[in-house]
Amino acid sequence: IPRRDRVGQIREYSRVLEQTFGASVRGMWVPERVWEQTFAGDITDAGIEYTIVDDFHFRGAGLPEENLHGYYLTEDEGRLLKIFPGSEKLRYTIPFQPPQATIDYLRQIADTHPWPVVAFGDDGEKFGTWPGTREHVYDDGWLRSFFDALLDNRDWLTVCTLADAVDNLPPEGRVYLPDSSYREMTEWALPTQQQITYQHLVHDHEHDPDWPQFKQFVRAGFWRNFLSKYPESNEMYCRMREISDRLELLAATDEARMQPELLHRARTALYRGQCNCPYWHGVFGGLYLPHLRNAIYENLIAADTAVEQLSGREGRWVHIEAADFNLDARKEVRLASDRLVAYVAPARGGHLYELDVRSTGVNLLATLNRRPEP
Repeated sequence: IPRRDRVGQIREYSRVLEQTFGASVRGMWVPERVWEQTFAGDITDAGIEYTIVDDFHFRGAGLPEENLHGYYLTEDEGRLLKIFPGSEKLRYTIPFQPPQATIDYLRQIADTHPWPVVAFGDDGEKFGTWPGTREHVYDDGWLRSFFDALLDNRDWLTVCTLADAVDNLPPEGRVYLPDSSYREMTEWALPTQQQITYQHLVHDHEHDPDWPQFKQFVRAGFWRNFLSKYPESNEMYCRMREISDRLELLAATDEARMQPELLHRARTALYRGQCNCPYWHGVFGGLYLPHLRNAIYENLIAADTAVEQLSGREGRWVHIEAADFNLDARKEVRLASDRLVAYVAPARGGHLYELDVRSTGVNLLATLNRRPEP
């Protein structure tokens, strides 16, 4: 997402949350725990004080397991952000193992570290939406047993928010994290054959006696390569960036300032079209789900139409331009009218790769090729 939109997204969401709940927003969850160091500056520019990513990121920076029981400072151009390592261990014990497994793990840390903080952050879907979790978490009583276990150990175990930890404990130090996402996502971003090779290597060595020491130095792929692995993802991404760039130019004009409601509508539709879920995939679908791709295009088409209105186009009109719209160092042709938008790639034999119907907000070519997957 362009930096201006990252900051805008966070500020707008914070504003809505503060109006809805009457509480100030100090922290945020980074979608898919994606991290690049410049995010530290963007997040603080948006008014956020702390965030949480996976302990996998911290191990990638060279920190051993025993140093991951607190929060750290990081910075970008002098802008400080507090950042917590989310426990991968707890992601697998909660709610998939008996509550005592979590208590035993935390007890071990409490006995060996002074004033430790162990952070857990994960998808709410695990608590009832994922297959089989509703019966396990609620019907079979896991959640109640888990809360009972926390209460039974409150003489040494304090349940707190990230804000409580920040307000009452100093940081462990400073750290700069490598570009990353959560471990599984870095594997899914690999080309198919490399992903299979990586999985075989891990499977062959994960029971070696020295695996706990050297797995810290084993890396898979980089999350942005979903855009190179899947052209369909790149097409959505490039369409989104194009609209964002055009909107940014228009927002500074007198015409846009005189139409604040239309400008807000365009920006809101753009922000909705930047939702991360359809640009990649996990085990539950993502990019593979047509309704998610269609939702992105519906909002991008709405944003595009609002941008055209902001630029003063009314009635029947047609506009044709050539530029490198899909970032392949070759020019494509954009044919736009009050009814349709079409993108043609002459370098690919005149390939028509996008055809938008403005009235219904549908890209008729938002299909997905079949391809081998692990």
